[in-house]
Amino acid sequence: MPSVADVYSAEEEQALLARIIFPRYERMLTAVHQMVASNFPELTPDEFRLDDAATRKMLALAGERVVMIDEHTRTRLQRVLQQGQLKGYSDVQIANGVPEDGYLGVTGLYLNTWKSRAETIARTEVSTAQVEAALDRYQATGLVTKVELVEHTGTDEPCAERNGKVVPIASHPQLEHPNCRLSVIPVVEGV
Repeated sequence: MPSVADVYSAEEEQALLARIIFPRYERMLTAVHQMVASNFPELTPDEFRLDDAATRKMLALAGERVVMIDEHTRTRLQRVLQQGQLKGYSDVQIANGVPEDGYLGVTGLYLNTWKSRAETIARTEVSTAQVEAALDRYQATGLVTKVELVEHTGTDEPCAERNGKVVPIASHPQLEHPNCRLSVIPVVEGV
């Protein structure tokens, strides 16, 4: 019977994800830094600069996210393989599925369950990078202690409940789920 290692290479998957995600995190951090710097002109370049520590922090977060995505993939594959083995399916049936039994197999996992997986990962990772970079840059100004949570249209109930709430920046708000549409807007006291 096949194992996860027969159909999936964690090292290859993590390397591919890292090649895609890391540059986006760097670009997002730079873009948010430039946007925040332009909105706080009273800060001198020495007071407010994008340094290697901020970049390393973002890349460490990206590395953690790559491992989480990879772990989710492996877990789903393991479940499909275990279900096929428990039902006594052959390797071919596990690979291609047994539609009459409602078993989609490995092929069904990729073609049906994950058909929009690439877009979901991209959208979620860009949103995560944007929120993390914004929080980092807002804190770096020394002027922002709170942020307003903005959930864009078409959100689900948990996200809609927090839309418009103002929270301390130290609470470190994050996305609620994949495809979450959170933005954080700085709240500057006295403005």
